[in-house]
Amino acid sequence: MLELITSHNELYDLKKVSLETLNKNCKDILRKDPIKIFNFINNQEASKELKGIFLKTICKNPELLFNSNELPTLEKDALVMVLKCDNLNMKEMDIWKRLIQWGIAQHKTLRQDVTKFTHEDFKMLKKTLHELIQLVRFHQMKREEFMIEVWPFRHLLPDNLIEDILRYYLISGSVPHSNAFPIRLGNINIKFDIKIDSVIINKRIALLLTKWIDEKTIVNKQSKKVIYNFNLLFRSSIDGFSSQIFHQKCDNKKSTIVIAKISNSNMLIGGYNPLYWSGNGYKSTTNSFIFSFNDFNDPQSAKLGRVTNSEYAVYCHNNFGPSFGHDLCVPNNSNNWQYHKTSYPNIEVPNSFTISEYEVFQIVKR
Repeated sequence: MLELITSHNELYDLKKVSLETLNKNCKDILRKDPIKIFNFINNQEASKELKGIFLKTICKNPELLFNSNELPTLEKDALVMVLKCDNLNMKEMDIWKRLIQWGIAQHKTLRQDVTKFTHEDFKMLKKTLHELIQLVRFHQMKREEFMIEVWPFRHLLPDNLIEDILRYYLISGSVPHSNAFPIRLGNINIKFDIKIDSVIINKRIALLLTKWIDEKTIVNKQSKKVIYNFNLLFRSSIDGFSSQIFHQKCDNKKSTIVIAKISNSNMLIGGYNPLYWSGNGYKSTTNSFIFSFNDFNDPQSAKLGRVTNSEYAVYCHNNFGPSFGHDLCVPNNSNNWQYHKTSYPNIEVPNSFTISEYEVFQIVKR
């Protein structure tokens, strides 16, 4: 498919559909063979849009590329393309470790133990990594990390860069002169303070939900504090399962999260609606999603499904509770919910299940 859409300019409609498919499924596609794909788009005259889709996915999920056993076969130009990204969600120290791993793998004669390197070994590795080292943001590392992980390889760094880094670490208020890049996303220390009154989820899951809602962006500061309030609007153990009461309490509130616990299990299901619940019929949005947790004690068990058919993203009706398209249906005065995959990806829950409790929160970020 990639060969087809990069080599035939006349297939405009096919390209458009293919790019849309890639954009929705890029993470799953990259899981199969990330190194081969990145080498391919690096060697082809691929469109900026095509490269952008893959770069965006890798920047959000760098482990797909950097944890691959095939990383040593990633071409140098492709690695340069990734390391130039400001929004790469990876700590600089982890980038450095992978870079050293990649460089050593390019030379079969090099040993893993740097203490056994000869002058010629350093010279050979420095030549291989010279261009890539210029893209590492050493000033964004902690000084302890630098001394432990980078200093043993100091012979790879230009003298003026080492001097600049040491001055930055040792002199208060010093400004970097070499490799002075913007703060990379992975190096931003974001502190979250979440206030939530829930009988279903803890702050750990609440934080994951806010990350799904709020795409992280580059900021100019090295740290910031974001406060999220989960304002409880509705709880079935207090308010019952009446759809009318749900609408009375929630209709005039935007940005709501619905969270439900499936009876006799550790499973959770829910969704996010950025719109109001008032009205009668389907509502369109590209920002809604549904989700499930196979085990609420394990955030890694989460399945996220962002809306694919935006025209049927949310369903509002006084005789139904918080319903998401045709997919998640909440009948009036009933804790028996229905799930059918139509407007969202499959989140792997039964087609019919019983709810023991559900809550609705308005998410407010301050």
